[in-house]
Amino acid sequence: MNRKRIYWLSIIGWLVVTIVLSMVAPGAKQFAEGNKNAGLPDDAMSIIADQQIEKYFPADGGMPLFPVIHKSDGLTEDEIRTFTEALATIETDTKYGTVVMPPIKDIDINHLAAFLGEDEKTFFVPLTLPEGLEGKELHELIDGMKKEVSEQVASDIELSWTGPAAIAADAVELFSRADLVLLFSTIGIILVLLLVIYRSPLLTLIPLVAAVIVYAVVDRVIGLFASTGLFTVESQALSIMTILLFAVVTDYSLLIFSRYREELKRHTSAHEAMRETMKHVKEPIFFSGSTIVLGVATLFFMVYAPYRNFAPAFVIAAAAMLVGGLTLLPALFAVIGRKAFWPVIPKYGEETKEKTTIWGKVARVVTKHPKRFMIPILLLLGVSAWNVTNMQQSYDLIDSFPEDLSSRIGYERMADSFSPGSLAPGTLLITSEKELDKEALDAVVEKFNGFEGVEEVSAVGNLLSEDGKNAKFSLTFDGNPYGETAFDTVLKLRDNGVKLLKEQGLEGAELYIAGETAKNTDLRDIDKRDTTLVMILMTVLITIMLGFQTRSIIAPIYMMGTILLSYAATFGISLLLFDLFLGLEAISYRIPLYSFVFLIALGVDYSIMLMARIREELKNYAFEEAVQRGLEKTGGVISSAGLILAATFLVLATMPLYELKLFGIIMALGILIDTFIVRPLLIPAILMKLGKWSFWPKKM
Repeated sequence: MNRKRIYWLSIIGWLVVTIVLSMVAPGAKQFAEGNKNAGLPDDAMSIIADQQIEKYFPADGGMPLFPVIHKSDGLTEDEIRTFTEALATIETDTKYGTVVMPPIKDIDINHLAAFLGEDEKTFFVPLTLPEGLEGKELHELIDGMKKEVSEQVASDIELSWTGPAAIAADAVELFSRADLVLLFSTIGIILVLLLVIYRSPLLTLIPLVAAVIVYAVVDRVIGLFASTGLFTVESQALSIMTILLFAVVTDYSLLIFSRYREELKRHTSAHEAMRETMKHVKEPIFFSGSTIVLGVATLFFMVYAPYRNFAPAFVIAAAAMLVGGLTLLPALFAVIGRKAFWPVIPKYGEETKEKTTIWGKVARVVTKHPKRFMIPILLLLGVSAWNVTNMQQSYDLIDSFPEDLSSRIGYERMADSFSPGSLAPGTLLITSEKELDKEALDAVVEKFNGFEGVEEVSAVGNLLSEDGKNAKFSLTFDGNPYGETAFDTVLKLRDNGVKLLKEQGLEGAELYIAGETAKNTDLRDIDKRDTTLVMILMTVLITIMLGFQTRSIIAPIYMMGTILLSYAATFGISLLLFDLFLGLEAISYRIPLYSFVFLIALGVDYSIMLMARIREELKNYAFEEAVQRGLEKTGGVISSAGLILAATFLVLATMPLYELKLFGIIMALGILIDTFIVRPLLIPAILMKLGKWSFWPKKM
């Protein structure tokens, strides 16, 4: 079979798969949803506490929701009464379960004082939504309640909805709002940058056409598997996956383009030129794609579900990108041939006298004076990396929300008028095999109220279970319920609670703590374990992969070392910039892990491309000249790819979630550091200092 037919069959094959999947498989976004148990495992202590509450107090479970009204010059009794009457019209028996509402309709206004701030400017009502609601169902229920109540509240009164339920619902809305913006922004930035850098319309279209085809296949494959319940799909994972896919496919396009242009000058046939091109670039594409697959596959070992749920979607995407880079992209270039480079078309037999490029000049200076580059760069990266020791993490999702979002407005209004701990109160549950003594319980409550970090423990609703053997109390933390101090208080209560019960005569009783603070306490411990594990796994697996690619023992060590140092330096610089310009003292707990996975997996790509070209040049040139030629030949394509990849991740800055904005900035900075400092300066300098040992044990 001739090569032209093979290339056409490849393109037709991808199109057929795309069309068939579009007809029979749903899109991935249809199945984007939240995680059971807030992503925590069933054996987490906070989840066990929830199960115990459901067991002994089945009618009292659920998710807190706080509708809040605020008026800067103070609320009147009539305005409060109008608001409570509006809430009373909400349909409590919904298709999702029963919404629990306090008896506010006919209650005397004086009895509502507990829900009115001291300044009488803010008033709220505590509602409880059905247990287990997540994702779109939660958003749909709250959205209906918002519409029903807002129509009955005067326009001069600020109405907002907050609490754990509203925060979760707003997160769903934020992502559904931004998906199309993210997709078109990514395509737009790639289109503009390719036109500016290469000034070739067809070259601009080829990677975008390929990326759209691969994206369509990936989207439907993920949707197909998700529809069967094999794994959970999250909006955040789909957003980041979109950027990664378009950027990496563009990277592979530029690598093929660069070599194809060289080969067209040596071959009369475009198909023969592409065959020769793929002989040289298939290895770096294969190892590049494989490292991304391996990197994201380590997330399968995570305990925290949102981390683990990234794995299947990204493995599918990475595998499709790899196959597309080896089949679809070369086929598109080959069938278009020399026209792909219009208006500057490479001609067969054209004078190939090499011009000294900027990267050629850089290569010569670096290889002649490696110490001048290696020592200052290592010092700069090392000092920057040291700042990571100052990192503080936040577990408060609402910090990532836009300031004008309803749940954040309500949260801040309540924090100003009430204690911060009242925004997400926990539940303290005492279980026993024998009937509990009321006086002993009163003594226990008194002791807990004097516990450091606890603002108040009080009885709310049904204090005792029907058999009198179990008791539950509302637990309000002193300060931010999403803060590290509150988490430490949960741990101290767990450690000392049973002992305290015993001291008050409740022998054999057990203590459980439920609620958002308890869940985040467990999450903090799980996150530390997951982050450590994935960092070790990725480092080991990618180092082994680099060993296969370089056929060396020494090369993978210094390559991986520079990538890890680059990651740490990126993070250290980012923390400094966020503090100086954004006033941020803490970042989301998820950012260190996400940025590690993607910066390491993507950062190693450019090193693979450079080392593959140096190894090729070593067949014909001495060591120093091979390093120079390898850097010069890959400099243009890698710097262009790095700029495009960094710019596409900066598209995340358009997302409404602050967490994604910061992640996008970190990714862009890390890619630029790797593209313009580590790969062209540090690695060649290390190569020159190691000399013949650079690829040991392979002889040079």
